[in-house]
Amino acid sequence: MSSIPEHLSPGLFVVRPLAATAKANGLARLEGKASVKPLGGRTPGWVVKLNKLPKTARAGWSSLHRLLGAGYLVLPAIVDEAGQYRYPTGLLSLRFEADASEQALQSVADTYGLEFVGRAKFTRQQALFRPADGSDVFLPDVSGKIEHDAKVEAVWFDAESAYSR
Repeated sequence: MSSIPEHLSPGLFVVRPLAATAKANGLARLEGKASVKPLGGRTPGWVVKLNKLPKTARAGWSSLHRLLGAGYLVLPAIVDEAGQYRYPTGLLSLRFEADASEQALQSVADTYGLEFVGRAKFTRQQALFRPADGSDVFLPDVSGKIEHDAKVEAVWFDAESAYSR
């Protein structure tokens, strides 16, 4: 069993359109700077691998965000203990100790600049949120702040796993 925790990739990112009408042509700005592949899965997007590895995930995020602009959500890929990638959807999952009221959920959303998306299907103690400010938010900053909130039992990125055949 590995003792290496999950971490954010400094050079591999998921880019997702903020609006359904956003086109892949905006990704042409990455030509020569990154490789871009369509992301299969339940939410549209692309896997972007930077040609030059930045020192940190934040530096890579900042560079991509500047190049792509406000029409795209840029999220660092997550590398698990086995070295496999998980691709964030742009949502944060929060688990509360008890069934949180609608008012409590809205309070958490307001405190952290989030928008309440809905409760999890199978348990009312979990809820999904997305950044209210769209692409201008480095989502790991938000989850880091929430980790210290006594009202929240756990926070994690909603993500799709990448499998190889």
